[in-house]
Amino acid sequence: MRKSLILTAIFALTACGGSNDDGSSKSTYSSCKITSSKALFAADRSNDLEQCWNAGGKGYESKGDALQWCEQQVNTYIANQYLFGHTVEYAIESTNCT
Repeated sequence: MRKSLILTAIFALTACGGSNDDGSSKSTYSSCKITSSKALFAADRSNDLEQCWNAGGKGYESKGDALQWCEQQVNTYIANQYLFGHTVEYAIESTNCT
């Protein structure tokens, strides 16, 4: 049975140049995280909101590349975690996951 998944992307990038407190560059997208979940069960929503992926220290200069990478991370997570998908929103940011 094919898994269904609806994603909404949002993004945030702070001022260009320099470094964030975590050492990531302010001019690149360094992480991807789930920011909202419409999962049926509270425990699943909570687990979804704990998900965050770092871009491996390199970061992405292109918003399009970062969103594509982030969508792939989220799709893989949802496909591996749930029998049927659900709606989540995710964001790319200039900082690393904490």
